[in-house]
Amino acid sequence: MSDGNRNATLFPLLIAAVVAMALGVWFAADRGAGPVGRIDVGPAATVLPVPKALPPFTLRSHDGAEFGNAGFEGKWSFVFFGYTFCPDVCPVALSTFREVKALLARRAQEPDDVEFVFISVDPERDTLERLRMYVEYFDPDFVGVTGDQDQLLMLSRQMGVVYRKVDGNTPEDYLVDHSAGVFLVDPDGKFRAYFPAPHDPSAVADAFSRIAGR
Repeated sequence: MSDGNRNATLFPLLIAAVVAMALGVWFAADRGAGPVGRIDVGPAATVLPVPKALPPFTLRSHDGAEFGNAGFEGKWSFVFFGYTFCPDVCPVALSTFREVKALLARRAQEPDDVEFVFISVDPERDTLERLRMYVEYFDPDFVGVTGDQDQLLMLSRQMGVVYRKVDGNTPEDYLVDHSAGVFLVDPDGKFRAYFPAPHDPSAVADAFSRIAGR
């Protein structure tokens, strides 16, 4: 097996290990923190017993506005980290977002207090205009976000997200290996739950309803 194939095989395992380790650390740290509400939603999601505060960060949404911690407040936010040149995982994730949104609307769970955020980890190529066109293709209400790589790394690492650039034939032609999970941030702007891939829209919607108490 070549080094390239070996790395391609090992990276998804590394992602799973990092996310599992991060969630394990948070669960362990929460023991002894006082009474907490544990919610078991089965394999569809892992719910943190105590919501995790996110570090201060400053990014930009696709309309040019500043997107920081306040961007997550007041709504439940489904968050996915990816990039617009992604050939497979990202389009599937945003299609899942679209289906989850439709399911919540049909279940009379007013989606006005739910947002879907796509955070690009490829700011070199993903301009705000490209992000706008990309997310609006799936749904006009979806929010595209990106920004300085240092800010992206700070936020993503706190949520257990792993990504890395994979060189292509030219400097502009490359892929970005990245986590495929979906993250849920609560209306207080805190990391609340993690939905591992693959995602079944109905299972995600059911899990969210239980987490949100609906």
